[in-house]
Amino acid sequence: MTKPYTISFDEEARIVRVRVIGSATHEDHCAVMDDWVKLCESNKCSKILVDLRELSTDRSSKMDCFSFGEMLARIPQQLYIAHVLPTDAKSAKDVRFTSKVERNRGKTTREFYSIEEAEKWLLKE
Repeated sequence: MTKPYTISFDEEARIVRVRVIGSATHEDHCAVMDDWVKLCESNKCSKILVDLRELSTDRSSKMDCFSFGEMLARIPQQLYIAHVLPTDAKSAKDVRFTSKVERNRGKTTREFYSIEEAEKWLLKE
């Protein structure tokens, strides 16, 4: 089965890039988080750009979003996470909620409407 995400490390910008495509489950989100944490650790990187423009959260509950935000907040290292919002309103609302949970627990995260805005913010950090 194909993973609903791709992940890579941009050596020049020192950013882990994650792209989530389609309808991802809570388990998929947990798997991608594990992958990006490992990639950050192995490259001594603290910046993550998560492209969620093609994400559909139609299979996610509010509790899934809350739980994922809490999991992200428990990552021990300081990370800067830029979420590029999905194009559909429900999914964008879910991502904002997850991001708010992360921020309320001390993580540095922001939401953006474009890759360019997200990169600009990450490169300033």
